Amino acid sequence: MIRTTEPVAGSAGGDPTSSTMSFHAEDVTGTFNINARDVQRSAPAGSVAAAIARQLALPESVAWTLRSETTGAYLDDNRPIGEQLESGARTTLTAKTHLGGHPPIHRR
Repeated sequence: MIRTTEPVAGSAGGDPTSSTMSFHAEDVTGTFNINARDVQRSAPAGSVAAAIARQLALPESVAWTLRSETTGAYLDDNRPIGEQLESGARTTLTAKTHLGGHPPIHRR
């Protein structure tokens, strides 16, 4: 579950032994942002990214991923979010894209 509320003063670090965490997510354009609260640390990062995108009313036909603002690394969609982010982290929600890489077309 993700609840959107204003952050509570002094809660940025959070309790690393808690089963939930909170963090900030902003879309890649900076237009939309959310304080994701009570996120299950065991939830796959990809599922969390999709839930945030839905809450921000971003297109559901797009695959979304989260990138850590601290490390610049994209989170692994299949690993638990709590293994990849600390509570209070800042992230960017971005569309998954690829830059081609299609095999060449052979014409006969």
